[in-house]
Amino acid sequence: MGMGVLTREKKRRLEERLADRISSLPDGVLGDIVSLLPTKDGARTQVLSSRWRHLWRSAPLNLEACVDPAVHGVPAGREISRILSSHPGPARRFSVSYGDHHSAFRANLGGWLRSPALDKLQELQLDHVNWVPESAVQRISSTLRVATFSRCNFLYAKNASALHLPLLKQLSLVNILISESYLCALLAACPALQSLLLRCNFGNFPRTQIVSRSLISIGVHSGWTNFNKVHQLVIEDAPCLERLLLFGGNKIDVLVISAPRLHILGKLRNYNFPRFHSGTSTVQGSNIIASMTAVVSSVKVLALSNVKLCPNMVLNLMKCFPHLEKLYIQIKRLEVENWFRYQENIGALDIRLRKIVLANYQCYKSQVKLAKFFISNARVLELMRFELVFASVSYKWIERQHSLLEVEKRASMGAQLDFVSGNILIGSCSRDAEVHDLSITDPFQRIHRCTLCMANWKLSIFSCGFSTMFIIQSLLLGNLL
Repeated sequence: MGMGVLTREKKRRLEERLADRISSLPDGVLGDIVSLLPTKDGARTQVLSSRWRHLWRSAPLNLEACVDPAVHGVPAGREISRILSSHPGPARRFSVSYGDHHSAFRANLGGWLRSPALDKLQELQLDHVNWVPESAVQRISSTLRVATFSRCNFLYAKNASALHLPLLKQLSLVNILISESYLCALLAACPALQSLLLRCNFGNFPRTQIVSRSLISIGVHSGWTNFNKVHQLVIEDAPCLERLLLFGGNKIDVLVISAPRLHILGKLRNYNFPRFHSGTSTVQGSNIIASMTAVVSSVKVLALSNVKLCPNMVLNLMKCFPHLEKLYIQIKRLEVENWFRYQENIGALDIRLRKIVLANYQCYKSQVKLAKFFISNARVLELMRFELVFASVSYKWIERQHSLLEVEKRASMGAQLDFVSGNILIGSCSRDAEVHDLSITDPFQRIHRCTLCMANWKLSIFSCGFSTMFIIQSLLLGNLL
């Protein structure tokens, strides 16, 4: 008898575990879940049960389509029209790519954007569109919050003054053809814009001018060709701008006239180094860093990539960015010079750095001297990380670094020095996320699987989804050391 009661109890508990608790959620929550699924998966939820049957039609539409017949697994052509005609709306996201097939797309795209299902559309993504139907975009512009235009042609657009995007917060312009006047009008039509990505764009104008009272984050890649390329970015008035990210490409001048809240800057490069102007000062390659005179007190996070540094340049960087808290340096090579001759200037510095990352560290004499400078003078340093070019190192190598860097003389006794392999990387941000995800407080941070904590002579292991025992065994076998 007792055994029978126990069996029924087990059965009841099993049924509770297997119960469809998701279906008991409110319609609004389930609708949000469906709207985040790919188009076909969202439509397939109708066959799960009678509870789900009406949800796809009532949930905000998430439609991702491609007109290229070579692409499988996403709606195309007639399917797009059928979905839009059968869904009552509203729509959360509409993404369409034409690939290399532009036939009859004017009528199709314009008709789709005028569909009642796309009323109150929040996200629009157009890719490979050779002609953007202005009037159709204007119809949905008042509700858009996110817009991405990739490989699109705006040179035929004429009615820029009719644009109005009062709710748009994220804008990405990637490999587009656009005139200077239309770009200025587009940005002026976005009073709530918070993040802007400009990547490899072309036009018949030499510069891009930014005037925005709302922009918080800007990302720029100048591209690798010189064909009708924008040569200068002017931040004329951006009182809320906190993040200016330079992703490389050909040389581009960056003129910052007014950005009092600029908090994050980088990556500044030595090869094809974009010039950064602030007021009357100029940085043009690392050979000019030593002659900078302006003090940019707002910048707290700075990233340098492939910059050739000498002691005088490092000292001047600390003077020009006196409130730096995080410094990322991707080392290409360093000038070998005697740091002792700068000792008097070093003593007058108040270095507030809390985190320093030296990437591509190879233990060259000049690199060791650079690291020793920060270790000996950064009084509030909490972490110094060395990203090695080596896949593995030995304990003897770590001991030698301990001696060369004179860790016992560090200015901040609480500082932790970590050595990590650049090959054991488990997380970093995409460029889109670095620009548009404002919750990311440090877009240059990279996550490594394991770290040798040198200053405290202990091994810190971060499993990050991996088996801790597996990592320990690997370390003991010498796979990571």
